[in-house]
Amino acid sequence: MSDDQTHYELLEVEPDAPKEEIRSAYQAKLANVRAARDKEEETRKPSETVIRTAREEEARLRAAWQVLSDPIQRQRYDDRVLVHEDDGAGADDDEVDFEDPDAALIPAERTPARRGSTPAKVADDGLEIPSTGRRLTAAAIDGITLLAIWAVIVYPITLGGNLTKGLPAFITEVGTMEFLILVYLILPTAWTGQTLGKRYTYCMVVDRATGQLPTIGQVIRRYIVPAFAFALLVTTGAVIALIYGLSFLMNRDQVSLADRLARTAVVIARYKPERLA
Repeated sequence: MSDDQTHYELLEVEPDAPKEEIRSAYQAKLANVRAARDKEEETRKPSETVIRTAREEEARLRAAWQVLSDPIQRQRYDDRVLVHEDDGAGADDDEVDFEDPDAALIPAERTPARRGSTPAKVADDGLEIPSTGRRLTAAAIDGITLLAIWAVIVYPITLGGNLTKGLPAFITEVGTMEFLILVYLILPTAWTGQTLGKRYTYCMVVDRATGQLPTIGQVIRRYIVPAFAFALLVTTGAVIALIYGLSFLMNRDQVSLADRLARTAVVIARYKPERLA
């Protein structure tokens, strides 16, 4: 596959193709690439070159879909790339660089490309993942916000009503946290893929297989461990939830235990994910 291909050529669709046609082409090509990669990985002596090429192709397909699925990014891409194609007919090919055609779409979100590397960090499965600092900032914002709201609700009830001990205090403290996990984490993630922390740091949670919004079942699985840990163990559970939430630091692709359980991924919010039927 040539690096000089436009997103349309990569997906084998016309520049005026409707979004549904582009989606179908993207899903079909992505399925073919994954099938080829899985087949190679299952062989007795898998070729690292073939696997790496498949991952790179998957990353290009994802990048093409991320741009063409968003009307604003697609219009900017068309204005930039298609105009260059028309004006550059017969010109030296070196004058137009299609290696990263959406590099100028969101300058604040792109990192300068190093020689021989892609502009952003791409995981083995082709997902464009945020930096560790960005993930930590999002986690800190969400953690501090949750605790602040919890304290504002719980302390007036427990201290004002003299419910510092016993079952009433336990129900108030745990019930409030479970409610906040539902309202602050689960529902926003299922609806938009973003909590406040992820929105502020331009990250989002997506289904790992499709790159689109996760299902409500996936989101529940993602947060069920900290919810149960806090409910059963309170203080110790909070520590467990913290370790669980920061487990993305344990591997290069930043796949946390929550992501493994829910089959989700945290990616750079460079496009608007959709809810697939």
